[in-house]
Amino acid sequence: MTKRISTRSYRKPDTLYSPLDLVVCEGETEVDYLCELARSLRIHVHICKGDGTDPKSIVNTAKRKSKEDGVKYDKIFCVFDRDNDFSAFLEAIELCKSRKFVPIISNPCFELWPYLHFQIRESGFGSPQQMLKALKKMPGFENYDKDGVQIFNATIHFIDMACKRASSLAYKQHDDPKEDPFTNIHILIKRFQALKKEQNYFGQQRRPQ
Repeated sequence: MTKRISTRSYRKPDTLYSPLDLVVCEGETEVDYLCELARSLRIHVHICKGDGTDPKSIVNTAKRKSKEDGVKYDKIFCVFDRDNDFSAFLEAIELCKSRKFVPIISNPCFELWPYLHFQIRESGFGSPQQMLKALKKMPGFENYDKDGVQIFNATIHFIDMACKRASSLAYKQHDDPKEDPFTNIHILIKRFQALKKEQNYFGQQRRPQ
């Protein structure tokens, strides 16, 4: 595929691409990061922020959009962190699975993902604040302030190593998102990388004669 995709285009589904996935995120940081990643791979994925900030609202947004968008999505991902309401966090995971959505989870927060580009850690961070404090010790993150584009620019060259570390960490944590630290975002990254090979653009074929 040679068509250039703008980051703005991810905010709505484009059915000229197949397969087409939906990714609903808890925050703008995740949206901005994933849009940059998709653009760099020249793939199209519908990436949007959920209607709320709690995990269950992310799943409910995905449910609503799967019905209202008029698109048959190949896969639907819900990206969220551990929340202060731990029972709601666990309930959101089960709700995802019951609807055959893929939960993409970070514990304690999304910033674990950029951290893993530099090193792995098996002991718990305890809180998002401690996670942020640790991330700011990494190169390029001294002045980090929830900037998804900054995450992309500072980490893209180490993404394969981060995927290996995330996978290894998930294995050591017995694939249990209740454990701190935990993330399975490598599943979503690998999906994006697979779409680079699998996704087709039908704009030329569908153009009127």
